[in-house]
Amino acid sequence: MFINKIGKEHLDTGRNCQDYGMDTGKMKLVCDGCSEGAHTEVGAKAFVHLTKTGYKVEEAFERLTGLFGQTPADVRDYLCFTILQAEELVDGYQVQYCGDGYVILQDLEGKITFMELSDGEYPRYFAYNYVSPEALRYYKDGVKMKKLYFSKKQYQRVGVTTDGLRYVLQGDAKQKEEFLAALQSDKEARVKRFVNKYQSFFKDDLTIAW
Repeated sequence: MFINKIGKEHLDTGRNCQDYGMDTGKMKLVCDGCSEGAHTEVGAKAFVHLTKTGYKVEEAFERLTGLFGQTPADVRDYLCFTILQAEELVDGYQVQYCGDGYVILQDLEGKITFMELSDGEYPRYFAYNYVSPEALRYYKDGVKMKKLYFSKKQYQRVGVTTDGLRYVLQGDAKQKEEFLAALQSDKEARVKRFVNKYQSFFKDDLTIAW
């Protein structure tokens, strides 16, 4: 299941959707571009494409910095995006991430829960590794991908979403219940109908790989 939807505030201000991602079955990936960057959706899409073709995170950024440049302005405008990736292994699921978002967890009984991943006011962007520390206010020592592991003895399915999901999780209880029912139905069209129904409710972009 893959849903990618532009947020209401981006529609109102004429900005592009800055989210992107993919779902290959074994691997689920979502990226969320920083709104302060002029073209972060371009870098996010290029990163997803490189990952899909087999590049590791560091390898992909070597290609991206070679293409877009490595000045502070280049990194801000093209390469500041969060990364959340869930990969199915033989006996579990590994999530590696850099920045804000959510992990979707479905246990063996079918119950769905959400784990928030947040750095607070200042998200960690992997691109900071390619900027001189003198040009950074935060994360001057570099940024690493964090990793989580979820066993198949506890969970039957693991997915990832960008932080646009917060409008559901922090909002009306009835809407959250409706969203959970849509996810549990395992029907992509039903989840898309839910997002379209509450388009004005989702102020930020939303991408779900589930």
